[in-house]
Amino acid sequence: MIADFYKISIQNLMKKFPIALSFGLFILLFPDYSFAWGKKGHGIVAEIAFSLLDSNIQSKVHHFLGNMTIEESSVWMDEIRGDHSFDYMKPWHYVNVEKDKQYIQDSTPNIINALNKAISQLENKSHLNDSEIKRNLLIIFHLCGDLHQPLHTGYGTDKGGNDIHIKFSGRETNLHRAWDTEIIDSTNISLNDCLALLKGYDKKQIETIKAINVVNWMNSSRVYLNDVYNFTNNTIDKDYCQRNKTIIEKQLVFAGIRLAAILEKTFG
Repeated sequence: MIADFYKISIQNLMKKFPIALSFGLFILLFPDYSFAWGKKGHGIVAEIAFSLLDSNIQSKVHHFLGNMTIEESSVWMDEIRGDHSFDYMKPWHYVNVEKDKQYIQDSTPNIINALNKAISQLENKSHLNDSEIKRNLLIIFHLCGDLHQPLHTGYGTDKGGNDIHIKFSGRETNLHRAWDTEIIDSTNISLNDCLALLKGYDKKQIETIKAINVVNWMNSSRVYLNDVYNFTNNTIDKDYCQRNKTIIEKQLVFAGIRLAAILEKTFG
């Protein structure tokens, strides 16, 4: 009866406050779930990508996204994780490669296989209906961002930093969550910061960054894992945040450039 009472109470609250409570309840019920970059980071990736696209490609993408904004599209895969009909997508957000090991391609569900499949589907979109094209777009928008958060290409032994408990600004959290959102928020990383960084790359550099190779992108994220784990006494301080702010901004920019590359290849 107690369980029924709480179930009814939650249902009543959700009817009154559906948007405000849906995300909060999910965090309470599933505390180990972490979302790469959070809404802010994923939104930055999407905005950077669109800033690099011509109006024709932008229009095509908007057509298939329908009434969804690019920011909403970039976090769709996180927001549906409470829906068990999408449980098969959970392993798509990351890949585990242990320290000092090399990734070996296989059919295991992971971010590399999911992203490559979505790219391939859109390259052959003449065989897809509008709904299928939209679904693959949503996957690409999100996973291109996830792949550039180093802990989404990290070690299975600590669940990509989720099992590394730390203190951050006097609070208990975990390493993965700190990299997803808390460092971005505490250092005030913004779209303008990232666009300014983007302007520092010339056309030749951008074309090199754009080269579509998902495994190479994964390996370039893993380069930063030593920086990610470089803290003492299970505490992340201001110096740590400032050191890694530059890495995070660079990864957000690279993710945006590469998302643009995919969209140009599949809709250009």
